[in-house]
Amino acid sequence: MSVRLADAPARSPVRGGTPQPSEGPPTEQLKASLRRLLGALLERGFGIALESVERLAGTFDEIAARGGVKVGALWGGATAGLSGRNPVWGAVKGAFSALSTPARAALIIALVLALLLLPVTVVLLLLALIVLAIIAVVKTRSSDA
Repeated sequence: MSVRLADAPARSPVRGGTPQPSEGPPTEQLKASLRRLLGALLERGFGIALESVERLAGTFDEIAARGGVKVGALWGGATAGLSGRNPVWGAVKGAFSALSTPARAALIIALVLALLLLPVTVVLLLLALIVLAIIAVVKTRSSDA
């Protein structure tokens, strides 16, 4: 049990660098203390949450940077899907951006050659079908005779 002398100053504990007033009714002191406590808790909680989100974003960026074509395609498709665009096209763009420069050049050359050789391929396919049709006709006529 502590006894306070009448001429002794009231205690004013200092926490966080700001003195807490000891004047006023106890309910007002309690309300003020609870407000300060709530403010400190919210500030601390939001700070921790923000740090966690920043760490997670950094981790995702690191994975996307060194993850390769599959991760690039997944990341591109996910971001396109979340933004309301076509996820397939986003995945193609993400995979292409994850390729190295020589691989990009080889892919572009292969696509250009495929476009240039497409008519030749169609002509060869038609010739093969004509030859197969002639062989089928000759076999049916020779079996009839």
